[in-house]
Parts: sequence; C-alpha cells; structure tokens
Amino acid sequence: MLLILNSELRFHIPVSFPILGEHVGAAVFYDGGNVYSKINLPLLWEKYTNSAGIGFRYDTPVGPIRFDIGHLLNPIAGISSFQFFLTLGQAF
Repeated sequence: MLLILNSELRFHIPVSFPILGEHVGAAVFYDGGNVYSKINLPLLWEKYTNSAGIGFRYDTPVGPIRFDIGHLLNPIAGISSFQFFLTLGQAF
C-alpha cells in the first residue's frame, strides 16, 4: 500500500539585484505518506509520516535550482528530523 500527499505554495521574491532579476522564488511545502507492506487501514494511521519545510528557487534555462529545508514532524529514532536538499528541476 502506498499513500503520498504533497502540496507546495510557490511565490516570487522581489529582489533588486540586476543579475538575479525575476529568477528568485521561494516555497513552503508539506509532504506526507508512507509505503506499507500490506493493505491495512490501522497501520496507515500508525506509520503515516509528516514533513513540512521551506525552500528557495532560482530559475535557470534547464529548470529551477532548489534548496529545501524539511522538518519531519513525527521524528523516527536514529534519523535527524531536519533534512537539506539541493536539486535541479521541479519536484512535481
């Protein structure tokens, strides 16, 4: 069983640097879900994970460069609740 929930609010950041122009943006996001070994509704709620965060975007001709900081809202033992991601392209 697989459950995925993603939402992202993107917005432009006005900057006055001529080099950056209108290419700078930011986003706030929520990600939730998990992968389960079998279909089981009680397990769905027990093992569901939630993450929220912010990100910064810089548009390039090949897609945006994204820097995201995510926080796992229900931490798992042994895994840092904060994660950092640097990617090229849209998440979805």
